[in-house]
Amino acid sequence: MADGAMGVRDFRFLWAGQAVSAVGDQLFTIAVSLRVIEVGGDAGDVGLVIGGRMLAMVLFVLVGGVWADRVPRRRAMIVADGFRLVAITVVVLGAFDTATLPLAAMTFLVGSGEAFFRPAYGGLVPSVVPEERLLSANVWRGGMESAAAVLGPALGGLLVATAGTRLAFTINAATFAVSLVCVLAVAEPPMRRRDPRSSIIRESREGLAAVRRVRWTWAVLVMTALQTMLVVAPHMVLLPVITQEKFGGPSSYGLVLAAFSLSGLVGTIIVGRIQLRHPGTSAIVFNALFATVPLVLLTPFSVGWVMGGYMVAGFAMMPFNTLLHTALQRQFSPSLLGRVTAVDSLCSLALLPIGLASAGPLADALGRTTVLGVAAAVQLATAAWVLTVPGVRDFHQDERSDIENSEVEDGAGRSS
Repeated sequence: MADGAMGVRDFRFLWAGQAVSAVGDQLFTIAVSLRVIEVGGDAGDVGLVIGGRMLAMVLFVLVGGVWADRVPRRRAMIVADGFRLVAITVVVLGAFDTATLPLAAMTFLVGSGEAFFRPAYGGLVPSVVPEERLLSANVWRGGMESAAAVLGPALGGLLVATAGTRLAFTINAATFAVSLVCVLAVAEPPMRRRDPRSSIIRESREGLAAVRRVRWTWAVLVMTALQTMLVVAPHMVLLPVITQEKFGGPSSYGLVLAAFSLSGLVGTIIVGRIQLRHPGTSAIVFNALFATVPLVLLTPFSVGWVMGGYMVAGFAMMPFNTLLHTALQRQFSPSLLGRVTAVDSLCSLALLPIGLASAGPLADALGRTTVLGVAAAVQLATAAWVLTVPGVRDFHQDERSDIENSEVEDGAGRSS
C-alpha cells in the first residue's frame, strides 16, 4: 500500500480524471445515438451502434483483466485512454459524414478500450489507497458516477441542440485526454511480478477459479448476472415505453432517470458515513430494494409515483455497488484484482444483450404485467438466496491466503 498522504494525492488524480471521463461517457451515448439518426439511421441502427460498445466489453474484458495483472495498471489505463481518444478523433476528422458503419466501428473500439481500462482501474485503486480508506474511495467513485449520470445526458442534449454532434464528440475525445493526463500524474507502487507467465486463456481461468473458490463472491456475481438479464433489461426496455404512453414522453423519462441517479448519489454519501455491522447483509438488502422498479412500472399511477420507486432503487443500488467493490478489493490478492474486476464486469454485461433482445417480445407475448412481475420476483428471490450463502453476511471468506498459495503452486508447477 502506498503512504497515506501519497495515496490520497494519487486517488485525487484518479478521481478527477474519471469524473471528467464519466461525464464524457454519458455525453458519448447521447451524441452517438443522435448522430445515427442524423445520417439516416433508424432505431435498429441505433441499437447496432450502441451494442457495439457492449459487445466489445463482453469479448475483451477477460483479456483486459489478464493484461491488468501482467503490466503496471497505470500503463494499461494510459494505453486504453489513448486508444479511445484516437478512435473517436479518427471518426470525427475522417468519417463523420458517412453512414452508420464507421460509427459502429468507433463504438466497438471505444468499448474495446473500456474493456482494458476497467480491470486496470479496479486493480489500481487499492494499490494507491490505504485499506482503511478503501470504502471512502469507493464512495467518492460511486458518487461521481451518479453525478455524471445526471450531468452527462443534460450536457449532451444541450451541446447537440446548440452546436451539433461533431462538437459533442470532440468534447468527449477531450475527456479521454484529461483522463490520460490525470493517470500520468499517478505514482503507482511496483507490482509483484508473477513469473513465469502462462497463456491468456490459462490466466483468465485462474481468475475465474479464484472467484469460484470464494463462495460469497461467486454467489453475488451469479445473482448480478441473473438480475441484469431478467430485471435490469426489462426496465431499460419498458420504462421509455411506459413513460411515453402514460406521461407524455421524453421529459418524464429523463426526470425518472435523473431521480434515480440523484438518489444514488445521496445513498452513496450516506453509506460512507455510517458504520455497518454486517456490510454484506446490508448490501444484499439494498440490492433487493431494486424490486421497487418493476413494481412501480406495474402500477404507473403517476410520474411522481414512478419517480419515487426509482429513487428508492437508486438510493439502494449505488451503496450496494460501493460495498461490493470495496469487499472485492479487500478479499482478493492484488495480483488477481484485474482479473476479478474483469469477471465482475463480465457478469454485469454478458446476459444483458439477451435480456434486451427478449424483453420486448416477451412483453408482447405474455404481457407487461407478467414480465414485470417475474422481474420483481427474481430480484427478491435471488437476493434472498444469496443471503443464505456462507461469507455473505460480512462479504468475507478466509480463503485469501489459499488463493495466494494456489497462485504460488501454479507458478511453481509451470516452472518445474
